[in-house]
Amino acid sequence: MYNNTTKATRFSIAENDFYFKQFLVKMLLENPLFSIVNDCNNGNELINRLYRKQEDVFIINLFMPILSGIEAIKYIRQTNKEVPILTYSTTYQEDIAATINDIPNTYYCQKNSIIIKDILRNCILSQNSNYDDYKREWALQEEVVKNYMDRQKKEQEDLSVTEIHIIKLCYEGFSNKEIADRINLSSRTIDTYITRLTDKLGLKSKLDLARFCVENGYYNSSI
Repeated sequence: MYNNTTKATRFSIAENDFYFKQFLVKMLLENPLFSIVNDCNNGNELINRLYRKQEDVFIINLFMPILSGIEAIKYIRQTNKEVPILTYSTTYQEDIAATINDIPNTYYCQKNSIIIKDILRNCILSQNSNYDDYKREWALQEEVVKNYMDRQKKEQEDLSVTEIHIIKLCYEGFSNKEIADRINLSSRTIDTYITRLTDKLGLKSKLDLARFCVENGYYNSSI
């Protein structure tokens, strides 16, 4: 486990989804003691920068083109056994979990920015690790996650064109008034839309709508 309370924590990220990577970078840089030393699009880019040995923590998507996350992790561990690695996939993969379990100081979680932030704070950067508890829950969630994703997919299919447009504008950082001006609705109507959207999608805030937009690919919508 990594513990550093006296100096900045340096991260290397490998993520092929540009928008999700930017969301991760923004999330990390909200902490003034965090810095990004490598910002890579795939595992190959990452391992070609390993000679610098600058990072305190790796964050790696398991499934990337050119060189997958799991292959990059195995390569890293040939020469570096200590630096923590946080890796993730959309749903629980039993075979991947078994492989990662044999790789020292490597953490596997769901591709979700809130969970990634929680694992970083409570398992990697803290002495009070609850990762074993999370692993057990994550392993049991395969069917739960599938059912959740099926429900969410149905809810997403029910989203109207206007709702999708509002979700994208929330991600792009517009205020409710600016969103209203862009789609010719009143600010009060936009307030109502956002309240209904967060309830419909099981979210808590407008910020969660921005995260939802990234993690579900709505930024690619042609709307």
